[in-house]
Amino acid sequence: MFDELLLFALLGVVAGLLAGLFGIGGGLVIVPVLIGTFINLGFESSIVVHMAIGSAIACIIFTGLSSANAHNNKGSINFEYFKPVALGITFGALMGALFAVQIKGLILKLTIALFIFLMGIKILFNINLSSKEFEFNNKKSVFAGSMIGFFSSILGIGGGVFSVPYFKSSGLSLTTAIGTSAACGVPIAIFGTIGYIFAGIGLSEMPKFSFGYVYFPAVLGVSITSIFAAKYGADLAHYLSQETLNKLLASWFFIVSIYMFLV
Repeated sequence: MFDELLLFALLGVVAGLLAGLFGIGGGLVIVPVLIGTFINLGFESSIVVHMAIGSAIACIIFTGLSSANAHNNKGSINFEYFKPVALGITFGALMGALFAVQIKGLILKLTIALFIFLMGIKILFNINLSSKEFEFNNKKSVFAGSMIGFFSSILGIGGGVFSVPYFKSSGLSLTTAIGTSAACGVPIAIFGTIGYIFAGIGLSEMPKFSFGYVYFPAVLGVSITSIFAAKYGADLAHYLSQETLNKLLASWFFIVSIYMFLV
């Protein structure tokens, strides 16, 4: 148990540094790393991918709360826009988790690998995902939130890649869109985690110290160190140009996606 906690703590340092350096949510870093780690630990192949996603989502609860609090202190969360989206997220994230566990691990892994590869292309060529601006309304936001929560829960991410463009297109400034998106990561993580725990309860192939598809040692080790390491990654980012950071991040995504296609 201690050896595993130490291993996951080291992984948390890596994940936190990368997340802070590139300004991305931890899920895109944590999921691929956990997949490889769980394989090396000898976990059943049928649960590796789902457990990596469930554990990564659980980690985002802590990093998401920290990030949301920081943005709230700066007044960059628009709660009028947040509330209806968060309402949709609670349903979507839960359903996304329950849906994901019905998909074979190999298909899910390849889907995540493809998503990461496409994100690399988006960053490398600076492709803007924001659509045409539209008028904000509650019904549309609840539906958008359910979709954001659904796909984020399947991919094991905090949803910023979906929610930031949505909030920006709904008329918020980029700073407020990022802050409000950070707040949305919390309900995604909480209800996604509930879904992955519920879906995996009672399965015989689960390792010791797991709660459904959430592996507690991974959540504990990664969460504690990644929160602190992210600060140093953010400090390091100030020494590099935006162009250099984009190239490094795109390269990281390409390497990780290729690894996930092959592993």
